[in-house]
Amino acid sequence: MRIEQIESVLAVVESGSVAAAARRLGQSRTTVSTAISALEDELGVTLFERSGNRLELSPVGGAILTDSQRLQQVADQIRSRCLHHLSGAESRLRIARDDALPESLWRELLRRLKERYPQTSVSVYVAPPQELPALVERQSVDVAYGLIPPSLSFGYHHLREIADVRMHTVAAAEHPLARMPRVTQDDLVLHTEVTLAYMGTSTLVAESPETANYLAFTQFEIMRDVVMEGSGWADLPLPLIAEPLNRGELLVIRHPEATWWMTLSALEADQAHGRPVVTWMGNALEACFTQWGLAEPAVSTPAVSTDLNEQKEP
Repeated sequence: MRIEQIESVLAVVESGSVAAAARRLGQSRTTVSTAISALEDELGVTLFERSGNRLELSPVGGAILTDSQRLQQVADQIRSRCLHHLSGAESRLRIARDDALPESLWRELLRRLKERYPQTSVSVYVAPPQELPALVERQSVDVAYGLIPPSLSFGYHHLREIADVRMHTVAAAEHPLARMPRVTQDDLVLHTEVTLAYMGTSTLVAESPETANYLAFTQFEIMRDVVMEGSGWADLPLPLIAEPLNRGELLVIRHPEATWWMTLSALEADQAHGRPVVTWMGNALEACFTQWGLAEPAVSTPAVSTDLNEQKEP
């Protein structure tokens, strides 16, 4: 029994005739008929019965249809795995990332990755950006993506800078800081800061809070939601807050340093550097910033009475 014979049988079942099956397979009618006859001789049964101009499965042909379909699926899987291996693509990819980019974007990226590399198994671990370099250094993951602080990524020999990400200091529209015509450092200290938390050497620590009054979480998305509920102010990446900003639910506060840039980077382990799937992932992330609308939105600011205060933040 050969897989080509099974494929010929299934092509006739799906097409209804030898001629149609031959066109579908890109073969001659003689080749398809010979393959089916050889399989019938080997099995000692008749697989098809003629009904008018169509061929229909015999009772025994119908009985083995499901097994034949399963056999073809296994054969296709074997071919796919071998081609995957010959292409040099990774059989598995372990990703660590922060959540500076929206979850919908990551889901779309992984969907496209699986379409391009269906035999690559992917595991994803979400962690604060401060924890990412250590995960790569320990080879716990193959690649890490995030707003990794320069002090932690400086000198890293497999560092790829993906894109610059605009950061904003924001508060909910009804928060006192959002209504101030000018916010000073003393004003920030008087209100709860929402900041990142990460695992230090032996304990959970907050990322350089500017006040002793803070709430610290391990994910930007949680920080955003807490700020939108009015519990404090935070420094957040634009891709994660673009929609709330455009809806007026979040406002960029009027602080002199309320806007700056951070770099979204990829840290690649030695065994992953330059491999096809990791390279594709980096290229796809770069394309996101133009293809998926990650440009800066119009930033809402409070309405005030004087000309000076009516100016928007740059």
